[in-house]
Amino acid sequence: MSVLVTGGLGYLGSHAATQLSEEGNDVTIVDNLSNSSIETLERLNEISKNNIKFFEADIRDTDQLKYILKQNEIKSVMHFAGLKSVRKSEIEKKEYFDVNVNGTKTLVDLMENNIEGDKYFVFSSSACVYGKPSYLPYDEDHPLAPENYYGETKLEAEKYLKKTHTKKNKWNIVILRYFNPIGAHASSKIGELPLGKPENLMPNILNATSNNKQTLEIFGSDHETKDGTAVRDFIHVTDLIEGHKDALNFMINKPKEVFDVFNLGTGYGYSVLELIKTFEKVNNKKVNFKFSKKRDGDLAIYYAESKKAKKFLNWEAKLSLSDMCKSSWEFYKNYK
Repeated sequence: MSVLVTGGLGYLGSHAATQLSEEGNDVTIVDNLSNSSIETLERLNEISKNNIKFFEADIRDTDQLKYILKQNEIKSVMHFAGLKSVRKSEIEKKEYFDVNVNGTKTLVDLMENNIEGDKYFVFSSSACVYGKPSYLPYDEDHPLAPENYYGETKLEAEKYLKKTHTKKNKWNIVILRYFNPIGAHASSKIGELPLGKPENLMPNILNATSNNKQTLEIFGSDHETKDGTAVRDFIHVTDLIEGHKDALNFMINKPKEVFDVFNLGTGYGYSVLELIKTFEKVNNKKVNFKFSKKRDGDLAIYYAESKKAKKFLNWEAKLSLSDMCKSSWEFYKNYK
């Protein structure tokens, strides 16, 4: 099967490209290298031992994207490409809308106009679309009210995909809303290594280990949680990508066109301090940290209900918090 992975040299996309290629699929990556490195491509080919095709391109580049779709006879897409900083999204709203919403529209419209027959589209969305919890755990029927602009762009893209499925023929679409992916590939060759100053929790934990001079800043010690720090649903990136593959197979094997939404999470919340303590234990490392004030809009606790994914995709998270922490450190040691 020929699969296009947008943002395929990024954290999530690289894991998807690797697993798809290892299973014998013909993988094509599109990535503009805005938050990734071309060196990742070499590692992907080392892991999979297959030639993964790569195009340095922006998903908003109509001409180049049209060429890639037609040249590689793309019918299946895993769409990871997008901007993801919650903080920057509030400052750079025009750019975030253009990339996350208009970029998705461009890709979908080009597929509609240039690809015949059934089309399969897996969209990388986020739990951010839910906003402040009316109840927990979040299920797929929870009201959608994003608390930040990043979440708003993801929701707008979701709406366009639903409209596409309703109005167009031959479209199969699965939207995956996931929570807090961490961890790295079993080979320790690919993992989360953002360019510039990281905003996600695990890269900051890695940078604050005892052999570094950096300090992890924990926002809030007075949340209404068991230890005062925020609680999140952490999921191993390998489990997350298995969910994407299961979603693609689900669409391909259904006798009729599909539009559906699934949460991908463990269904369990760990606090920031629990994550740090687990990391320290499994890796025998000390993490330097300090507490700061809570940030506006930070939720005290959220986690997923993933029973729907288990029922329809036959998917569930298997790897533990210890697995996430261990694999993150093994990758970091090799490539930082």
